Amino acid sequence: MTLKRALFILILIIPKIVSAQLELYAKANKDGSLEPVINYNGRKVLNEKISITFFGLVRESWSQALIGVAYSPSEILTLSASAGIEHGKRSPRYSASIFTKNSKNSLLILGELGSGKSNYLYKINAFHQLNNEISLGISAWRYHGIGPNFRYFIPQLYSTFWAMPAYDHEIKQARLIIGVSFKM
Repeated sequence: MTLKRALFILILIIPKIVSAQLELYAKANKDGSLEPVINYNGRKVLNEKISITFFGLVRESWSQALIGVAYSPSEILTLSASAGIEHGKRSPRYSASIFTKNSKNSLLILGELGSGKSNYLYKINAFHQLNNEISLGISAWRYHGIGPNFRYFIPQLYSTFWAMPAYDHEIKQARLIIGVSFKM
């Protein structure tokens, strides 16, 4: 079997093995510069309560990869913990999150910790789904800012387009973050 055939077969069966999402976004800074970011995350469900999770992020000057476990004690709550590495460091990186969702509202609280006092990240997303396509929310995200978050889902493409005008209080800078997420 050739390598191309093996890759083609793998691409066909991956959706049956793992649920994943690819997210591409850019942070527009006050000086007009753009910082592109690529996130990839997914999960392999082991049973109705436990999943294996993975997450990767790539930026121009930094990257990370994490693998972990998610526990869902009920249909509306998921707790997760991960560990991994970050680019250029010899120390591990850790992440933990709480996610809850009912029919129209969701809340994510996520924290990450690397080596050093200031090497941490937080992300808090609270969303309300207005209809099948549109969600409105607010996000607080270290290195990005605090602000409203608008999401538009296109079912035919399994994709969500989103925008977040934000103010980063740490560097006292307004910015716009625009992205697209693809379900895989």
